Amino acid sequence: MPHQEIYEVLFTEAAAASRDRLDPVRRASFDKAVEILARDPYTEVSQPIGAGEQDREIRLTPHIVAEYMVSRGRLLLVVLRIFDDADILLPEG
Repeated sequence: MPHQEIYEVLFTEAAAASRDRLDPVRRASFDKAVEILARDPYTEVSQPIGAGEQDREIRLTPHIVAEYMVSRGRLLLVVLRIFDDADILLPEG
């Protein structure tokens, strides 16, 4: 079996604070998604933001979008945007 690099995952203070406010169910989903992302930070469902490939954005779960940077075996989660269905002005339908 070939060796698969797993990137070290780091958080800015703002991203860590957002992560720490997640309820247990969302936190479990978030942790699982980050574990998957650490194996492939350039996954086809992520999009580069800015000029290079290192700054990226991905929708980790239906309610969490992350902006992150990839560099030298590290994945730095910079910003987490967390959406809650309770704060929708006009629901679909």
